[in-house]
Parts: sequence; structure tokens; C-alpha cells
Amino acid sequence: MQISENFNQMMSGELLYTIDSKGRMSFPQRFREVIGDRFILTKGVNNQLIARSEENWNQLVLRIYALPEGLNKEILKQRFVKCAAPVEADKLGRILIPQALREHAKLLKDVYVVGAMDTVEIWDKSEYDAFTQSVSPEALYAALAALE
Repeated sequence: MQISENFNQMMSGELLYTIDSKGRMSFPQRFREVIGDRFILTKGVNNQLIARSEENWNQLVLRIYALPEGLNKEILKQRFVKCAAPVEADKLGRILIPQALREHAKLLKDVYVVGAMDTVEIWDKSEYDAFTQSVSPEALYAALAALE
């Protein structure tokens, strides 16, 4: 994503939603306005899901495809590509999250939908709370220092 061209499309915010027993949940309109009603869901690095626009997803897959054959390429294909699923919001703005992805992210009931610049993260509430609380002030200061 070109920051200078798409800065106004950066997403942020933490929104609390509920997922039903069938794996359906509302997906925020403000995020769908950026990534579209049809997008790709895949596993994240932590126990979360990542939603990417189809364009963003295709760019990522092309970058993975261009890697030389080897361990890094296989890890990225295994972690992100093989489990990816297209989803589409219905007329009510709900999406259906595939069972395997719900299990990976431990999505049972309360979930956070988090804008993370050019992607959206979907977290189980307790996993998200634990992750955000695990970041020490020292780690945060170090990350901020990297911006200088």
C-alpha cells in the first residue's frame, strides 16, 4: 500500500462484537468501506484473524510467490495462504467465519474487530486483552524510538 496515496484509507479503532454459534458476526461498515464487502480472511501471526482487501491479499500472495523456494516461502504459504478464505458480507453486514479459522483464533462469543492500518484483525476478547496487556512500557518505548 502506498502511504502517500492511500493514507485516508488507513483503518483504526477497536470495536467489540459478538459472534453467534454458526460463526456469523457483524463486520463494521467503516472497515467494509475500505476493504470491500468481499475480502480475504486468514490466520494472523498471533491468535487472531486478519482481513485483507482482495487487492491487498493479491499483492501479498505475489510477494510470497516471488520468494525463492525454501523454508521461508513454505512457512508463509502454510501460515497464510493455505488457510485463507474469501468471505462476503450479507445484506445485514454479517460475515460467516469458517470453522477452522474460528478455532485458530478461539472465537467463541465476544470478539474485537480492530483496524490495523491496511488490514483488520479479529480477536477473541480475552486473547486481545491478554495480548495488549502483555506489551511492557519498555517495549512500547523501544517501538516508538524506532520511529525516530
